Amino acid sequence: MKKKIFRACGLCAVAALFVTCSRRDAGDSKPASDPTEQLPAKFKTQEPVAKPDFSARAKSPQFQKAIKEAAILLGAQPQSLESQGEEEKVEGGVSFDVPRAKVEAILRLAHTNYLARGFYLFRYDHNFGIGGRPDKVGLLPTTNKFEVMAAMDTNGDNYDIGTAGVIAWMQELEREQPFVLTGIGFDYMEGFFVEPVTNPDELAKRMYQFCPDIVDQGVGTVSKLANEVRNGRLYFWWD
Repeated sequence: MKKKIFRACGLCAVAALFVTCSRRDAGDSKPASDPTEQLPAKFKTQEPVAKPDFSARAKSPQFQKAIKEAAILLGAQPQSLESQGEEEKVEGGVSFDVPRAKVEAILRLAHTNYLARGFYLFRYDHNFGIGGRPDKVGLLPTTNKFEVMAAMDTNGDNYDIGTAGVIAWMQELEREQPFVLTGIGFDYMEGFFVEPVTNPDELAKRMYQFCPDIVDQGVGTVSKLANEVRNGRLYFWWD
């Protein structure tokens, strides 16, 4: 099992992203059972995932130019990109340390622009400005968000949901309700749906089953999560 990184900010991490987050309503409590126990085996799995190697694609003049432009845009020097779970270098990937306020201001548009050029610009670590620490932004020579998940070891390991399970669940969601991810990290993803969600209440239930922490340590109830989904927001975080 991968090493789990625990966030110092705890509950405030989710509260900072879900603007409607509040304390759990009176009478609501975390269920004694684990909602993920009802997931099909294809999602509740620790099957190994092959790590993509981007080094050949990263040598292209277009990607090298994109790195230089990202450094100017983000006001940060490029560094090696590492997956936080395995602490392994992501071959061909680049990382930038960027103040949270700047990331919040430019990420969505910048992600869209880089994707149109064939590259994936994404936040992979939230520090929420705590202690003045910057967020971390990655750049990879791919447009495939599932490749990025594999590279960053995205998982819910504390619920026995490995990277393979995360990818399988998100691929199924993509077929039903297309989405964009501007954030892909070791234990979280963030983004937005590209079309109005057909049945936000039902999807919120499924999201809770897949990632209980977004309710139990986040918005407090599935109905509040449904409101976030209804507004087009997409977020997962496994504590």
